[in-house]
Amino acid sequence: MSQDNTQTAYNSAAIIAKEEFRPVDISIAGTPHRIVCPVDEIKNLENGAEFINQKIRDLRREIKHKTPSNEEFLVLVCLDLYDQIQSLQNQAIIHAEDQKQIAAMIDKINKEARSML
Repeated sequence: MSQDNTQTAYNSAAIIAKEEFRPVDISIAGTPHRIVCPVDEIKNLENGAEFINQKIRDLRREIKHKTPSNEEFLVLVCLDLYDQIQSLQNQAIIHAEDQKQIAAMIDKINKEARSML
């Protein structure tokens, strides 16, 4: 490959890479953050920031006797999200076990049906 072709390929790759990622400004708990994000994930990033900010607002309404710092709010949000993840994982395990039991019952019914024929 010639140097011109190599440079053209490099420039094309740089243009594609530049188009695939974009800096996005978000604010969490009033603190601005610039995140370089894949273009197709920008909406998810913005939705995630809004979700976290809503959690913080909800906690602020619930905690009236104390004024936690933003860092304390973020810790509480993280712990709450961890709890939600654990609950979802437990539900997924239970669902998978239920699916196995259902499949076993269907197999048993099919075997019994075949034996009657």
